[in-house]
Amino acid sequence: MTTHKIAYNFTATLSLFPTENGGRKKPVYDHYRPSFSFSTLQHFSGEICFINLKELQPGGTATAIVKLLPSRHIRQNLKSGDAFTILEGDKIVGTGVIQHIEQDKNIVITQ
Repeated sequence: MTTHKIAYNFTATLSLFPTENGGRKKPVYDHYRPSFSFSTLQHFSGEICFINLKELQPGGTATAIVKLLPSRHIRQNLKSGDAFTILEGDKIVGTGVIQHIEQDKNIVITQ
């Protein structure tokens, strides 16, 4: 059986909600691993690597590289300008907009 999974790496502008608006109470750090949602009910795991920044405070905005873990359920047509939400469990802690797709590929797994 062959399974195709989709992997994405992209640059995005991220904004965390302020604490008083339901956001986090503490900052997030480089290599932060939240979940992401792209206009669907499904959540996808990934990692955020900040560009020229070590931490992002609640209410802050930054540019980062997002690396999504491979999944066959990720839309194959993500593009620049697409918005997404940043989640911790079921709680939305921020939003983002894709600036540039760095890498998109199909991963073939043979079993």
